[in-house]
Amino acid sequence: MRNPPVMPPARDEAERWRRLEGQDFEKTHYWHFVFVGGWLVLAIFGVLATMGLPGSGLVLVPIGIGMILGSGIQLLVDR
Repeated sequence: MRNPPVMPPARDEAERWRRLEGQDFEKTHYWHFVFVGGWLVLAIFGVLATMGLPGSGLVLVPIGIGMILGSGIQLLVDR
């Protein structure tokens, strides 16, 4: 069995940077979906709290706030 050919590190690194610079990450709407999802999680908690299940907030509120803060910061950085 022959070993697969190995690229020289300098050329491989330059190729990797060219690929990364060619990609446009701003066109994805991933962080918008995460931001809206965070608000939906908080809305679900609101519905559950009005139904008499406020204990669900121990899990849902930190998840929702984390999603909103994380995606909000990422959206501001991308802008």
